[in-house]
Amino acid sequence: MHVLREDSGLTVLRCYGELSLAELASVSAAAARARSAGRLVVIDLSRVRHLHFAGARLLREVPGLRLAGASRYLRDLVHAGGGFGVEFHPDVAQAVRAG
Repeated sequence: MHVLREDSGLTVLRCYGELSLAELASVSAAAARARSAGRLVVIDLSRVRHLHFAGARLLREVPGLRLAGASRYLRDLVHAGGGFGVEFHPDVAQAVRAG
């Protein structure tokens, strides 16, 4: 499950629980739409326990996407699924501040 929050120039997608491939496709599509509109996009994974590793390639396809709060386990899944080059940050605030 995910919740979308939009502020001026910023979209934060807060994800929860376990993210299936279909859920990651939905999150990636929302992120791509926001990036196309020129918005900074941060996906908050701090409350995610597991994600479908094959969905990582979908995240990689969104240029400029920032992931926040991912555990070591989630980072490993993202990399195993082909998500190399995705930006990881300790939390949403740091992801927003990152240059």
